[in-house]
Order: sequence, then C-alpha cells, then structure tokens
Amino acid sequence: MARFFYTPKPRQFDYRPRYYDPEQEAREKRREELLGVRPSGDGEYVPGEMLRRRRMQRMMESEAGAARRARKKKGSMLFLLVVLAALVVAVAWVIS
Repeated sequence: MARFFYTPKPRQFDYRPRYYDPEQEAREKRREELLGVRPSGDGEYVPGEMLRRRRMQRMMESEAGAARRARKKKGSMLFLLVVLAALVVAVAWVIS
C-alpha cells in the first residue's frame, strides 16, 4: 500500500569514539574550565545542535540585512525628495 503522507525522518550521526579515556577527558574539561576556554556546563553531543545554531545565525543576519535595506531605502527616498525639491525651485526660478 502506498504511503502518501510519509515523511522520512532525517538521519542523525551517532559517533562513539573507539579509544576513550574518561579520566583524561575529565582532566581536559577541568583544565579548560579553569583557563576559561570553555564555559562550565554539559558539553555533550546534541544531535542537530550545529544546524540549529547556524539557522539562528542566518536568521539574525537576515534581520540585520532587512534593517540595512530599510535604512538604504529611506536614504534613497530622502535623496529623491531633495532632488525633486531642487527641480521645483529651479523651474520656479526659470519661469519667473
């Protein structure tokens, strides 16, 4: 039977290191926390975390780009009004 509304689940990468030394990992984590390289907290792998972070960065960049375009449009409208006013003044001066 055909599945018309079937959406496949995205594949996730499940990495398990072959050689793992929990004591060395704890030492490195503690050293990084003391030196301030990494904030203290749970540094475990979360599937899809990088994708969500990138999507959020792109969204923030697009919002900044939209604000930049709005400022640019406002500036071009102001320039157009100044040119139009100068033309009206020039035409009024030529006519009189």
